[in-house]
Amino acid sequence: MSDYDRNSAGSPDPVPPREQVTERTTIVTTERGRGGGGWIVAILLLVALVAVLYFVFGNRLGRAADDVGVNVNIDVPDKVKVELPDEITVDGNGTN
Repeated sequence: MSDYDRNSAGSPDPVPPREQVTERTTIVTTERGRGGGGWIVAILLLVALVAVLYFVFGNRLGRAADDVGVNVNIDVPDKVKVELPDEITVDGNGTN
């Protein structure tokens, strides 16, 4: 028994027992939140990847030159003769 629970000498009334107060809070959440934005980004990235792969591996980018008439097959001679001087002299101020 503690000092607070004892009767004082001049008080005939017994001390009432202390009540324990317990507070409880319950939070109910009914929303699902902001999720779902990640799916949209993932789908957009997937569509962009498929489009890039289609153009690269489908040879769609190289066919534009066929319609315009650009000829990349250039006839080159079998032997190319390049003549260089025997000696090259350079002055100190950068002129030949």
